[in-house]
Amino acid sequence: MKKIIQALLIAILLSILALIIIAVFNPFNLRTKMVSNVLDSYLSSTIENYESLDLDQNNLDNNQAESSVENTAIVQDKNPLLSDEQEKTLENFGVDVTKLPTEISPEMQACFFEKLGEERGGELVNGAIPGPLDLLKVKDCIGM
Repeated sequence: MKKIIQALLIAILLSILALIIIAVFNPFNLRTKMVSNVLDSYLSSTIENYESLDLDQNNLDNNQAESSVENTAIVQDKNPLLSDEQEKTLENFGVDVTKLPTEISPEMQACFFEKLGEERGGELVNGAIPGPLDLLKVKDCIGM
């Protein structure tokens, strides 16, 4: 019995160590994949008719888009409220930015600043990259 408990404790400690390594060093982009899976699962369960982006297909599309941008210098804006970097980050999290609102009502804006605070809300409005916690905080404000 004592050996079983020791084995379980070692397994738990190794799991915790692995999560810390993934969180800090992000090997093989695992942190982003884990966060995108969690966000995709959450959005799929809360938004009716939500279709997630396939991350492998998204990466292929990004590579094709980058090569076509270099050749043609034309960029398609999927959501006018988001910068290109914000769109790319949200797509990496598995969020379909075309399904996000394209217009912000005064009520949505007030809710946004209330949930995030004036400082962080201002940073995001000025083009800062959103994090997963930002998305979870403002999900009710933007109808997610």
